[in-house]
Amino acid sequence: MIATKLFRPSPRHQTVERTRLHDLLRQGRTLPLTLVVAPAGWGKSTLVADWLRQDRVTAGWVSLDGGDNDPKRFWRYLLLAAGQAGPAEGAAALRRLDAAGSDVLRDVLPTFINEMTPSDAPLVLVLDDYHLITSAQVHASVSTLVDRCPPQLHLVLITRADPPLQLSRLRVRGELAELRAEQLRFSLDEALEFFGDRLGTQLSEEDVHRLLARTEGWAAGLQLAALRLKDRTDSSAFIERFTGADWHIVNYFGEEVLASQTPQVREFLLVTSVLNRMCAPLCNALTGRADGAELISEVHRANLFLIPLDDERRWFRYHHLFGGLLRHELVRTAPEQSSALHQRAAEWYASNGDPAEAIGHAIASGDPSLTRCLVAAHWRQHFNAGQLETVRRWLDALPTELVAVDASLSAARVWVALDTGRLEEVGAALDAAERSGPPDTHLMVLRALHMYKTGDVGGATRRLREISPSAHDPFVATVHRLVQGISSMWLGDADRACDLLAEAGRRAVGDGNRLAYIYAQGCLALMAVNRRDLALAGSLVRDAQSMVAQALLDSHFVAMFPALAGARLAARHGDWAEAERAAATAVELGRRGAGRVELAAALLTASAVFRTSPPATATRDPEGRTAADGAGSEPAALVREARGIVRHCPDPGPVVTTWLTDEQRAEAVRTRQERLIEPLTGRELAILRLLPAPTPQRELASALFVTPNTLKTHLRAIYRKLGAESRGDAVVRARERGLI
Repeated sequence: MIATKLFRPSPRHQTVERTRLHDLLRQGRTLPLTLVVAPAGWGKSTLVADWLRQDRVTAGWVSLDGGDNDPKRFWRYLLLAAGQAGPAEGAAALRRLDAAGSDVLRDVLPTFINEMTPSDAPLVLVLDDYHLITSAQVHASVSTLVDRCPPQLHLVLITRADPPLQLSRLRVRGELAELRAEQLRFSLDEALEFFGDRLGTQLSEEDVHRLLARTEGWAAGLQLAALRLKDRTDSSAFIERFTGADWHIVNYFGEEVLASQTPQVREFLLVTSVLNRMCAPLCNALTGRADGAELISEVHRANLFLIPLDDERRWFRYHHLFGGLLRHELVRTAPEQSSALHQRAAEWYASNGDPAEAIGHAIASGDPSLTRCLVAAHWRQHFNAGQLETVRRWLDALPTELVAVDASLSAARVWVALDTGRLEEVGAALDAAERSGPPDTHLMVLRALHMYKTGDVGGATRRLREISPSAHDPFVATVHRLVQGISSMWLGDADRACDLLAEAGRRAVGDGNRLAYIYAQGCLALMAVNRRDLALAGSLVRDAQSMVAQALLDSHFVAMFPALAGARLAARHGDWAEAERAAATAVELGRRGAGRVELAAALLTASAVFRTSPPATATRDPEGRTAADGAGSEPAALVREARGIVRHCPDPGPVVTTWLTDEQRAEAVRTRQERLIEPLTGRELAILRLLPAPTPQRELASALFVTPNTLKTHLRAIYRKLGAESRGDAVVRARERGLI
């Protein structure tokens, strides 16, 4: 986290009193959104910061950059800014953001809105330089925030161009305040005050009027003019010599300003122009000198568009317009220097614990070797923070063949694709790595994991038996044992699966891999249910669910495994409401990234639960939906979806295949029994299937967790619906109809 991105700009001088604009900003505070939009140099950020200071508004501020196109990173800064304004604001949403598998729109944004809703304290959030955001996902999240904005929250977007946020709809609703270049232009009175503060009585009102006309009230043009006119005796003649539009004015004044600097200051300005932000040690690394602090102070005293980024005056940045002018001049005068400067910046940031900035400068340097080394060393940190788009952008900046020959980068490409459900990309990345580089244990385990995800459980098992993970990488060793254990479970080798999953769980505890631990415990619970060890299954489910809750992992697909086991366990106990809820949860989570066999298992479990549970147990949420509605389908549709998935699995293993066969048979029975005048309920069908065995009624009642009298009631209903006179007659008639 770059703390200076949360620093609100503070004006160096007494700013011009712009009461008319402050009034517009005050009026906008009652609306969800204020848009301050104008090209560079119109004083947008200065205006908003001055209004916040004068009105003592509680506000958070984020200075955005290109790296904030990663939704997780963008929202991290937004929530930190909210917390800056009020310590409790955004705290729960920030914890949710940090949870593995969380989604901004689905999980983080609702949590933040719910946090804000009960609060009475007004909060303003300012997002500066919003034009640098190009991510459709980020725009969608901001648009949703504006649509559902609590009354005490107000967003201010400072940007050079209109953002894609359905502004027309907001205008029609009266929910948008706008300040544009037309309002931001300096009036004559404001220009007179501005030049009076900086130049005293040096300029006449006529000179100010002419300068105002030539700059069209553009704040940056006036600022550059003030710099150049200071201590000149020919002000009127100087003003007469220039005309033109914004960029021409910048070039004219900029060249004049640069030409008036000492060679030492001019070189410092050009060399440091490649930096998004600067401090003295960083500047020294670029210049090769030791006078960075003195030169920063000199540039700041000279009012050369240097903006402090913290109260200690340690970090600074150039005004974007002036920085662009300096970079343009650097490329014009020393085009070969830019790459070397970015390399030095990358090396400094890497040595000072900021890998993201280091990688950004490495990419800008055009040095693939440096970029490769930095990304390979640091991608896991950002991947684990959920910043998948950031890691993807780094990898995309490298030549494809360079990624393929580097095992760490290939692993990064595979993990990003796996976590975003792009299985085709996984296969392509592994193929490229295997063609281009030597065998690598991590990639070999990932190949087996990919086979497992695509439904080749047998193939994954055979591949994993050929691999011996190194003890030096506990993460890979844990994944190896885990996938071996899960594969053995679906292949029906319960004893081997239990041993491997128990080992995977112990390893996961040792290296803090909470996802692997939940995975292992959930699968162990599922097997305990299948062998009717319900006490152990309940203990394992509770343990896994406790970890899910503790780590806020209820949005990650791995949480489907305790839900899957919990659904089958609740069904065994006859707790149908809980079984339905857990089964629907397993299906929903399974759709977020589970393997094909795993999703099929969740669908078939949901089908079995919804088919068997009595209709009266279906509970409804406040919107009137049942758990079956949440799972997305009726049992028949769930079975069809599972059948389609299993059909595309090269080797799904016998467990899921058997579940599918059972559900298809049950569906066929349901179809046949619909021909009865009065169909049997799911519970009655379950009892009917037990009648051919010579089990006494009292034992049947105990196995079904019902009283003998309740069982007799069910039997009378079965006999009546089948037209049977006895238990044996019911069995005969059921077989004739294909019900058993």
